[in-house]
Amino acid sequence: MKEQSIQCVVMFADVAGSTAMYESLGDNVARERISKALNSLIAICRRHKGQLVKTIGDEILVYFMDSDLSLLAATIIQETIEDDRSPETVGLSIRIGLHYGPAILADDDIFGDTVNVAARVVAMTKARQILLTGSLVETLSSPELKAKTRPYDRIQVKGKGQLLDVYMLAWEEESEITNMATGSMTNPFKIKKDDGLILTYRNETTRMNSESDTLNLGRGKTCGLVIQGDLISRFHASISVRRGKFVLTDQSTNGTFVRTLDGQNVFLRQEDLTLFGSGVISLGKNVDKGRDNLLYYSYE
Repeated sequence: MKEQSIQCVVMFADVAGSTAMYESLGDNVARERISKALNSLIAICRRHKGQLVKTIGDEILVYFMDSDLSLLAATIIQETIEDDRSPETVGLSIRIGLHYGPAILADDDIFGDTVNVAARVVAMTKARQILLTGSLVETLSSPELKAKTRPYDRIQVKGKGQLLDVYMLAWEEESEITNMATGSMTNPFKIKKDDGLILTYRNETTRMNSESDTLNLGRGKTCGLVIQGDLISRFHASISVRRGKFVLTDQSTNGTFVRTLDGQNVFLRQEDLTLFGSGVISLGKNVDKGRDNLLYYSYE
């Protein structure tokens, strides 16, 4: 193939926590779930005129000729994974890094400094985040999209004298541009004003609703729900209301284990999970080993 120089957006999107998935689910199940998730990501990118370059393990490399469409694709990827609570996506979260600049197309691949910078950006991205460089922000034509970018960090990139500005796309904030792009997306797990989450630990019951503050879980005395245990951190995890859903976030060293009523097992380490239906949460130990400190959850 003849080399072609282009100006484009390079996107890396990968499945966060895939190593933990392989450990907790086994190779075959984890590989199947990751493959299905990547296929969904690829389909969304193609709908927004993104060109798939290749799949690398648990991530995809895509380029876009339109900056606005690249961020719309990234937003819809996160919303789709967030709203899809089918068994195949339980425990999955995506991280996305993007950069705009010159690149070379050759032999069905893409090369150049822009690709290297995008890879550097995605490496610093956490689960459920979209990070992009200042050069991409400057090319956005949509005021609504540009308004959703937030300064995040400044990093040193090899071969560059100046620090590189990195921004976060606040994709969880509702906006007209997102609603117009995605159409009418309904989420059966989105809570209504009067809905509540019931949390039961031993003989203590805690209720959360759509207006509740974040509930911290751990052995620290200032936690909203104190749970003792030898592998439990002082501030181990939290449950917050986010985009109309109850989201469990692990922030510990030993991780958080979740078993849903239908038997799905999820392991979180520095990751999020939207709680749905009912199930059991265990801090630091898997559910079978943490029987003395199980936290039961259900909707009312």
